[in-house]
Amino acid sequence: MPPVGGNPTFERAVEQWLDEHVSTRTGRPYSATTKTVARYNLTGGRLTAWRAARGIRTAEEWTAEAAAEYLAWYQQDMGADSDTVKKVRTQLRQFAGFCARRFGNREATGPALENLNISSAHDQERVKEPALTRAEATTLLQKAPTPRDCLIVAMLLYTGMRPSELVALDESHIRLERTPPVVEIRGTAYNKHEAKTQAGYRDIPLNIGQSVLPRLLREHLTDPSRPGSNYQLFLSSRRDHRGSATRLTIAGVSLMLQTLGRTTGIHCNPHRFRHTFCTWCADAGMDILSLQQLVGHKKSELIAHYYHGRTSEAALFAAARIRF
Repeated sequence: MPPVGGNPTFERAVEQWLDEHVSTRTGRPYSATTKTVARYNLTGGRLTAWRAARGIRTAEEWTAEAAAEYLAWYQQDMGADSDTVKKVRTQLRQFAGFCARRFGNREATGPALENLNISSAHDQERVKEPALTRAEATTLLQKAPTPRDCLIVAMLLYTGMRPSELVALDESHIRLERTPPVVEIRGTAYNKHEAKTQAGYRDIPLNIGQSVLPRLLREHLTDPSRPGSNYQLFLSSRRDHRGSATRLTIAGVSLMLQTLGRTTGIHCNPHRFRHTFCTWCADAGMDILSLQQLVGHKKSELIAHYYHGRTSEAALFAAARIRF
């Protein structure tokens, strides 16, 4: 982007920082993957929309107070977990130091950002939030404003995938011809070629506990109003410089779910859908290792709490299915 009034844009300053940054811990430049993640966090749709609403266009207009306010909004309003917010805080602190050195913007650094503590209280509140009931899930599907939004809700609810995985999906990742039909997780919004799991990829059946999802996907893929030349599964309403629809972003998904939650009175975000999927699978007697593989957790301990307090009846049904 061209400079604004002779000052470098925020996006341009981020690129300069990424090109020149050397880790104080390792003494090495950022890796390509780390650059991609940092670039997404600082110039992706979420922070860009937040800055636009406040008229912050250049690196010289960026302040420590603005960074602290954004991080609070990101955690409390957007529902990001504390570990994710802490990572973004680290990146914003490093970027602030660069702005101070390179552009003389002393306002980018200061106690508002340097001393900012990120509480895990919101994580605990989120974990305690119960899984959706069947009636609530049905309401959310019925009240989704568009067929695309209905499909997004169904994908999150019935596959347990992460929003970063959802927005990275291409049409080729939907394999309805397989038995059972599956969605192939091959990357995320941060890296399209590297999934957030030890195996590097995983396949999730599209008919777990229901049959509506394959139907919704067929309707979506054959919708004549969708751009025929676009291979991306989910598109946003935004257009690029050529007038083509752009890929849906994580921020776009979160904002859509916030609006749906206000319309229905049902609190919904990607984490609650993932929590609901895990709870429903555990309640139905799925073994912990199978569920671990489906949701892409590295450690079974991360999903063990879904099995705490399960009824002995569920355990008996699970045991009854075993054949030696």
